[in-house]
Amino acid sequence: MDLDYYEILEISRDADGATIKKAYRKLAMKFHPDQNQGDKQAEEQFKLINEAYQVLSDTQKRAIYDRHGKAGLQGQGFRQYSGQNYEDIMDDLGSIFESVFGSGFGGFSAQGRRQKSRKYTLDLETTLTLDFNEAVFGCTKEVSYRFKSPCAACDGTGSKDKKLSTCNECGGKGQIFFAKAS
Repeated sequence: MDLDYYEILEISRDADGATIKKAYRKLAMKFHPDQNQGDKQAEEQFKLINEAYQVLSDTQKRAIYDRHGKAGLQGQGFRQYSGQNYEDIMDDLGSIFESVFGSGFGGFSAQGRRQKSRKYTLDLETTLTLDFNEAVFGCTKEVSYRFKSPCAACDGTGSKDKKLSTCNECGGKGQIFFAKAS
């Protein structure tokens, strides 16, 4: 059963380019691997979102898809996600996120390579109950919170000399990609 690219991006068939891009960005952020570490379903959805965007954002591919469905794209230079082009997808995503949110969104540069990021996030969130008058006229409330910060002695590395070594096998990516010969 073929999935409908319009349904995947949650858009109508008459959506314009800006709507397609906006829907893609929203869903890509929601299902991005950095946001859903270890969630295989989110990873698969992320791949489908990228596949749908790859077709619907290209006017020629979209026209073929609209007339002949996914089968019409075979032989047109379109390849479904196969695992070998993951880095290409990350390169594209990195540049899109960078253009919207500035450099380093999700720890990726425009080249899709992981950048050094903060050890602990600085974002805080809390729930606060206000009376109606406090909300309307304003008030001051004191909030207590705790946060993590890296150890000053080792800078969060866990090493006395503060040095991290890069794995020779994966080059610090944490993953090894193999090309599959067919």
